[in-house]
Amino acid sequence: MVFQNADSIDIFLSLLRSGMYGRPLDEYELPETIDWERVVTLARKHAVYGIIIDSVQFLPERLRPSESLSDKMNKFALGLIQTNILLDRTAARLVAFFKQYGLEGVLLKGQGVARYYREPQMRHSGDIDFYVGRKNYKKAVALCKEKLIGDKGKWEKIGIHFTFKMRGVQIEIHRLASRMSSPFRNRRFQNWIVEQLEYSPDRRILTLDNTDITLPSYDFDAIFIFYHAWRHYIMGGIGMRQLCDWAMIFHTHAEDIDIPKLKHHIQRFGIIKEWQLFACIAVNHLGVPKDKIPLYDPSYSEKSEKIFQEIMDGGNFGFYTVANTRTPMLGYGLRHGLGKVRNITGYFISLFPLIPVEATFLYFHRLFHGTIDLIKRSRHKSDN
Repeated sequence: MVFQNADSIDIFLSLLRSGMYGRPLDEYELPETIDWERVVTLARKHAVYGIIIDSVQFLPERLRPSESLSDKMNKFALGLIQTNILLDRTAARLVAFFKQYGLEGVLLKGQGVARYYREPQMRHSGDIDFYVGRKNYKKAVALCKEKLIGDKGKWEKIGIHFTFKMRGVQIEIHRLASRMSSPFRNRRFQNWIVEQLEYSPDRRILTLDNTDITLPSYDFDAIFIFYHAWRHYIMGGIGMRQLCDWAMIFHTHAEDIDIPKLKHHIQRFGIIKEWQLFACIAVNHLGVPKDKIPLYDPSYSEKSEKIFQEIMDGGNFGFYTVANTRTPMLGYGLRHGLGKVRNITGYFISLFPLIPVEATFLYFHRLFHGTIDLIKRSRHKSDN
């Protein structure tokens, strides 16, 4: 697969690094002109438009966008800031609500990860993921149904979380933070997640709207944000936003991570090769210094380029891949089901040369759980 408009992609990545790290482009990175239409298209496709907008301030006047595009950028930035303020307030209200009933939890990803950025309000955020764990899950779901949703409200209880909307914001209440396809690796992974999210003294506090919100440790985020991105990649695709999140952890808090422990856990979970593939992308395309990414191995650079190309082509959560554009994202008919099976099989064929064991477990895992989720969604839809 060959990139279209390769020069625009290089410029896009240069602007992305500039916005992420808050610094002007080096002289050798400055182009003669910028195709802003192409850059904006890529930024939207990868859910990093806010970061690209933030990079404009570091450009010389001759390369800045036109007045009309600048106006559009300012309007988008204002909307993004307002969305993030709403998400911050909603997260605070959700945590305060649960605390009334003696329930504690941990905010995953989203508004917590945004704090790794120079300008948290310029990061694209979508929903709120709140981990309560298995022991508090039933109580949390019952409280949400009774107090927050009501009899006429819509909700779904699928897989590892319960989801509903609170003041227009999508909320996911998690009994599990994530899971691995291999049952052997997953057992270790789940034990680690419980220890980290429910007992670790290294958990942090973020105060929003006078409410203390518990966040995971830096060690946890370094592994979890990576695995979340990798899992989305192998399940259908990711955009550059997910990789930017991971890169920003090391940019902002590399010295706060227990590197020996991190390496130990990556090995225990059997994700070294996956980690090294993404590490090459972080170093080669997002400008993370080699010495800040544990287990970085340049010998994986060539293989990582194939993944990088797929990410660039697929965009945010793979929405722009040919497979996803041909298969409807919503609806649960036979055509949708067969389309998903075709997609899963295609991913298996693509992934097997890179990660044969994980790809095999993933294939059967997705077929099994996909069927179960399809049945549950169909039942839930008919009940409502």
